[in-house]
Amino acid sequence: MTDTDKKINNSFSLNKSLVAQKDNTCILFDPAVSTFKKFSVFQDDFVLQVVILTQLSENNLQLLYSAPSKVLFYMSQELFLLLQKMQRFGLVPKITNMGKIIPYDFPQKIGPFKVTAYKNDDSLYGSLALVIRDTQTAIGYVNAFVLYGGHKKRTKKWLKKMAGSNLTAFITSSTMFTDKSAQLPKSENGIQKYFSKQLKSIQPTEPFKVLLSPWNPERLHRFNETCTELNKKLVLPVSIAEFLHFFFPDDTIYCYSTSETVQEQEVQNKMHYISERQLKERPSDFVLQDDANPLFVDPSIQNSQACQKKSWLNKSNFNRTIEPLDEKMLADLENRLNTTNILQC
Repeated sequence: MTDTDKKINNSFSLNKSLVAQKDNTCILFDPAVSTFKKFSVFQDDFVLQVVILTQLSENNLQLLYSAPSKVLFYMSQELFLLLQKMQRFGLVPKITNMGKIIPYDFPQKIGPFKVTAYKNDDSLYGSLALVIRDTQTAIGYVNAFVLYGGHKKRTKKWLKKMAGSNLTAFITSSTMFTDKSAQLPKSENGIQKYFSKQLKSIQPTEPFKVLLSPWNPERLHRFNETCTELNKKLVLPVSIAEFLHFFFPDDTIYCYSTSETVQEQEVQNKMHYISERQLKERPSDFVLQDDANPLFVDPSIQNSQACQKKSWLNKSNFNRTIEPLDEKMLADLENRLNTTNILQC
């Protein structure tokens, strides 16, 4: 392990974030705002200045909203699509510099470097694992990851690719070594089992209220499935319902209507309005998105109070449900990576 500031070799260094510099090219990987500002001072020294975003975070979104147009952003196809649809359905403000999609599994030449991106699972959406090469060095970089999770095929793939790359170092974030004694389960299956248990344990006189995040459409889809399995209807705001419908068009999705006269009628394919009257008549049938007094909060949301301000950009929305590496897991990781040089940023 190491401190967050370290020179790896002439091309790579850690400056709170991973930095690759060579010739007239500078690449920053998920840079802290302070790191980005530090290197922006020298941006005239670089013909090509690139930021690669490998994860969904408040920090990375802040960079997208504030960085000058000269900076070229890369991100995964999943993250690009997610941000595009969050804007389309009015869940976040417009981003003027969305950058480019970095292809999966294919080396992308950026100046003197080659960057190969692989799909990753960090419990949020759209994350990447990277192998960065110059002529003499190969660096593995994964900011955070679920070592044994629902997307284990993704993890297995990038581990295998990195093991065969003769890595100089593997870089990950200090998050992977932070012990969190959270009461809620961390696995996706565990989250749904806990949610199901909560729904079964309460006989409400009003709809069961929840606060669910749109930032992970796969998890939102599973919440909807869990409700359906229990013969309940998850009722979402129209914007989030339309958002979920885009990602899962075959789901039956319910959205809230303020009209007292509307019947449970089809809005579009597999989308239905639920009126206030219907909620009052059969409250036990419904699970209602409500940011004021939720009985269940999506584990990715750390503080439900932040969401009452109607901002999905608040840092409280991006809590990862990952298992930090213990000694046994670290030994397994080193063995599967074929390196013991694991550094923190």
